[in-house]
Amino acid sequence: MRISKGYWLWGLFSSKDTYLLNELKAKVQSKLVSPAFETHITLAGPYLYVDKGFINKLKNYGKSNSVIVLNVNGYDFEQQIFKSFYISIKNSKYLQELRKRMYELNKFDLENNYSPHISLSYGDHEIIEKKELISKLPELNKSIKMTKIALVKVDEKINLWKILKIFDLN
Repeated sequence: MRISKGYWLWGLFSSKDTYLLNELKAKVQSKLVSPAFETHITLAGPYLYVDKGFINKLKNYGKSNSVIVLNVNGYDFEQQIFKSFYISIKNSKYLQELRKRMYELNKFDLENNYSPHISLSYGDHEIIEKKELISKLPELNKSIKMTKIALVKVDEKINLWKILKIFDLN
């Protein structure tokens, strides 16, 4: 069963990549209606609670770890509300290692078939709409820089995704 309320860790991007991704997300959401959310890649979670100790560990992690380059696979979609339309990201050894390190900081379901992606739209959209949209979107950059980790409070039932803290990667 999917846990829809808790805390997640998101990756955030360089200002240049964020700008380009937000422009792209706006184009997608002009065709596929979606609730508002920050552009991100989900890294870890859910956590049912977090404490100051975990927050301090995240801060130290950011100080001692470098920016990660994410390799883009392309546009994709599924018939799931929170994976309705997205940019697929290669599940690299760097992402796998980051998730293991996050697990060591505070346990979460590490075995949950991680499929890294950057959502462009949430919702219940028709497959035909998504296929048509892909054909009209620009070619993607081959890489995206993840420069920050965010601690996010989530309650999917009320479309709440609130960034609580942001930690810069070194």
